Amino acid sequence: MRTLSDEVRLFARMSLFGLVVGGAYGLLTGERAGTVLLLAFGLASGLAALAVFLGSGRGRSREAPDATSEAHSPGAEPDVEQLPEPGWAPLVVAAGIGVLALGGPYGPWLTVAGLLIAIAGGWAWLSAEMRAADAARGRPPRA
Repeated sequence: MRTLSDEVRLFARMSLFGLVVGGAYGLLTGERAGTVLLLAFGLASGLAALAVFLGSGRGRSREAPDATSEAHSPGAEPDVEQLPEPGWAPLVVAAGIGVLALGGPYGPWLTVAGLLIAIAGGWAWLSAEMRAADAARGRPPRA
């Protein structure tokens, strides 16, 4: 039996929420900006639900997995997503973008500081990924 995946159901509920609240907000307040933002949130969530649904092969089977499948054989490696190699780099990029955003209300000096922080984190992250890609291809490390 095929059912919708958890992700599709989550995005569908978010879409319904955004559309209902956006419509009610527009009718009750008459304010355009909030109405447009809520309706755009609802539409974007609906689009995400549709994309996940179509990308997942029309839902996910809730049946028990086949005992003879390769993914569940005793010697098979579990699917584990690799973490980014300096683990702190994504956090530094996010903090730099946050500081950069604070530069709007507090001054250009904060924008420059945030930009430098984000660039430093991005550089470290990209350098590590390039080293990993080179190692996977068997190339010598770059200087």
